[in-house]
Amino acid sequence: MKKDYFIIELIKSGPFMLLMAIVILILLGIVISNRHEKTVQMKEDVMYVAPKPKK
Repeated sequence: MKKDYFIIELIKSGPFMLLMAIVILILLGIVISNRHEKTVQMKEDVMYVAPKPKK
C-alpha cells in the first residue's frame, strides 16, 4: 500500500471522522462562547484588614 493511499484511508475511517467531528464541535463551542462582547465581568472590591498586633 502506498503512502498516499494510507492517508486517504485514514481520513475515510470511522474513528478519524468521529475525532474530527468532536474537534469541530469543541472549536465551535469555544468560538460561540467567546463571541459575546457585552459579557459583564464581576469585579470585587477587596478591603485589606490588617491583623491586630500580638501583645
